[in-house]
Amino acid sequence: MAALDDLMIKAKELADTVGKATGELVDDSRMKLQELKLNSELKDAYERLGSVTYDSIKNGTENKALVDLVVSEIDGILQSLELLKTTKTTAGTEEKYCSQCGTTNSSDSVYCARCGAPLSMTAPEPPASEAAAPEAAPEA
Repeated sequence: MAALDDLMIKAKELADTVGKATGELVDDSRMKLQELKLNSELKDAYERLGSVTYDSIKNGTENKALVDLVVSEIDGILQSLELLKTTKTTAGTEEKYCSQCGTTNSSDSVYCARCGAPLSMTAPEPPASEAAAPEAAPEA
């Protein structure tokens, strides 16, 4: 009977783990869909700005109010995208960098998604190509 109880406990733990992973996947998918929608809206707004500018130049009239309206719309979309990226960064877990190929992997990864190399438990510094370049010394 104890073996059956142990089996039930393990099955519940597995179901909880799968449920959590599924929830994270759904949340990630929602964020990606929202990012795609915002990028589409941004593209449309840039096209409207181009159209307004073109019409303004073509007709020899200046429609600053309409340009300002479209520019403020673009600014709002860009702020929403930045907020979404910040949310994704803070909501996500720390990343692991593969010492073999430099690919960024999620912190729960055991093997690199690109090359399959085993990942260490501690995340090493990102490869030099991803690190910030040192500033050049000013010339005298």
